[in-house]
Parts: sequence; structure tokens; C-alpha cells
Amino acid sequence: MEMRTLNIPPHVAALLDALQLQERKMQPLRELEEDQWRDLLEFCDTSHLTLSLAQLPRVEMPQWVAERLECNLADNAVRYKKIQSVYLEAATALHHAGVEHIVIKGFTQSPDYVVRPEYRSQSDLDLYCPPIQIATASAALKQIGYTSDESLSIAAADHEYALVRPGSWHWKGNFYDPDIPIGIELHFCLWNPRVSRIDLPETEAFWERRVVRQLDGFSFPSLSSEDHLGYLALHILRNLFLRDWIVHHVYELAAFLHSHADDDAFWCSWNTLHSPALRSLELIAFYHARAWFRCRLHPSVEQELNHLPFAQLTWLERFSGSALENMFHQNKDSLWLHLSLLISRREKWKIFKRTLVPPRIASPHAKVVRVRNKRFVASTASQFCQYLNYLVARSVSHGAASIATLSRGLAWKISRHRLSSTYRLFLLASFFF
Repeated sequence: MEMRTLNIPPHVAALLDALQLQERKMQPLRELEEDQWRDLLEFCDTSHLTLSLAQLPRVEMPQWVAERLECNLADNAVRYKKIQSVYLEAATALHHAGVEHIVIKGFTQSPDYVVRPEYRSQSDLDLYCPPIQIATASAALKQIGYTSDESLSIAAADHEYALVRPGSWHWKGNFYDPDIPIGIELHFCLWNPRVSRIDLPETEAFWERRVVRQLDGFSFPSLSSEDHLGYLALHILRNLFLRDWIVHHVYELAAFLHSHADDDAFWCSWNTLHSPALRSLELIAFYHARAWFRCRLHPSVEQELNHLPFAQLTWLERFSGSALENMFHQNKDSLWLHLSLLISRREKWKIFKRTLVPPRIASPHAKVVRVRNKRFVASTASQFCQYLNYLVARSVSHGAASIATLSRGLAWKISRHRLSSTYRLFLLASFFF
């Protein structure tokens, strides 16, 4: 995929060129002007790519950018130590309450997906517990000072309300501030059929195959290597359906696929443990990783990609860049992929209606009213005017995206049924015999 053909800002295209795992291009990054660097750093902070940018040769960057990134790395190293401490305290509380858990996301991405945990942004701890133990786990954490934060909706979440400790910390503009409170999210599932309308009971076996890992002198229960990959791929697919930003997850996935492209034993095990139905969903995320970051793939994965169902493969060929563009210009192209994976007409209609006509409108007091494209917008207007601006902007954005989705989806449907040039030639030749 050529980044410069996508509808994304030049500074973001330059970053993606520099993050390619094969044929990396640094020249576009060198050519950025100072204002573009500022825009790029703002984008990286929001998309969780700042620390990935910091791993690139900093001699290619303006000195002030290199210094800023060095400061971010130093802050995040301190924050990682605090996350370790928070985890060990929480794990002790859960153990005393008789609650089993596994750690997902966060520092578990090291070393296979991120070289070092300090090189990955982590806002909170994500722990999965069997659903029957969630209430006990929550009570145990509340006994050591945590309270539920109900300020954000969890309607589409796989976890309960985040647990946080009350404090007096205030935002200072630093995404890597070591003093940012570290919350805990208790996940009740590893795949949510209520949100996706796709049943994957096979993910329940992930819990049974859990392992204990060691990292930096402490141990923690985690998913097995094969299931860790599966969970990340499914998490990307879930966020693709919800039109959330997935670029940092896809980059981490690409790093794993690239470094394990010659690991025959791993892919043999993955193929054995994960059914064809599960693998076909994971492959959708793999395709994005290869398209966006040019990672190498194991030959067996390449072969399976080429044999994806026709509907999914043609969608990927046409729309695999849509999630990148969606960070700047809202689109709902993932709707057609989602519908292609559903069997029930009733479920298809639910997803179709939910996507084109969002069922929920935030209240005037919701935080989302003051957010545009994942950034808080400062305003001196009254609360009524802010809410009115939000409603107008949301209506226009969703309306335009829905119309574009219908037209682009129709074009995709038509293209799927067009006769190939080879078949047209066959039909023409048949008239002479």
C-alpha cells in the first residue's frame, strides 16, 4: 500500500514510511517543516506512536524533537516502574481474595511485540478474570483504595467501569507523566459477541491454556504465545468494527509477524490450536499489518491469506487503508466487512442500523462533548453552545460518512460481481465454436 495515495496528512504518511519493516524510508521524515513536526508529535501522542517514533534514528530529527522524545522515554521508564508496583499490589489483593487472573495488553507485549516495556505507552492495567469472579475481584481492589469511575460509557466495552484511586493529580499536557494515576480495568471476556454479534466460544479455551511469564524480575499469569497473538488480532478486529484507532496495535502485530516469519514451530502450533474459523478472523488483522507496515509473513500465513473467503479478501484489497483514513476523515467502510462475517439476516440488520444511525447521543455533561478527533477542545462558550456545536458536528459527520459508506459499499458490491477480463474473453471465444 502506498501511503501517499491514502487520504492522510503528509506528516503521518512520512511517519508510516519511516516505520516500514521492509524498505524503510526516512527521507519524507527529514523533509518535514517545524509545524509539521509539531502536528506529528500531537498525532503520535494521541495514537500511542510517540515511543515508536523515539526508536527511529534521532539524528534524522530536529534537535528539539529528539530532546522531547528522550524526555518521553525517561518519563515512561519511571511510569513503567510504578505500573509494576501497582500490578504487584493488585495481584496480591486478588490472590488473598482467591481470585485468579491473567494480565492482557500493556507490558505483556514485551518482548515479542515491543522490544522493551518502557517503549510502550500504558495508561492502565488490564486484567481478565473469569466472569464469576469479577464481583469478588472488584471488591478486593476497592478494599485497597480503588473506586469505580463511571464518567465514561462502557456500553461497548469488554470490562467493567475502570477502578481508580482518588487523588489530586491534574493534567499537565504530558502524556507520559509518571504521576498520571494508573487505573485497573477488569475484563469479563476476551471476545464480546454482544458487541460484534459473532460467536467465538473457542476464545474460552485461551483461559485454560494460560501460562506464567517472567519479565524484569517479576512473574505474572498471561495468555500463551499463540493465544496472545489471537487475542491481539481479535482486539484489532473488534476496534475495526467500532471504528476506533488501531494503528499502534497493528504496528505491534506487524513487529511480531515480521520477527516470527521463519518460526515454523510457532506457526505449526498456532495452526493446531486455532480452528480455521478463528484463524480466518485473525488473518484480517494480519492483512492490515502487512499492508500498512510491510512485514514479512510465514509462508503458511501467506497461503491462508490468499484463501480467505472472497468477500473478505476483496474488502481488504479495496478498504484496508480505511482505518488509517478514519483517524482524519470519518468513514464506516468496516460495516461491509462486518456484514460479510455475519450469517443471520436479523443480526446483519442490527449492525447495519447501529452503524448508519448511531443509537446513543451523549448527554450535555459527557466528556465526549468537548472532544474532537480524540482531543479535548478548549472553549469559552456556554455549556448549551458547546452541546449544540457537538450535536451539529456529530450529525454532519455521521450523515456524510453514512452516505459515503452506502455509495462505496455499492461500488464494492458491483465490483465483486463484475466478470473478469479472462472470463469475458472466454465467453467471446465460445461464440466461435
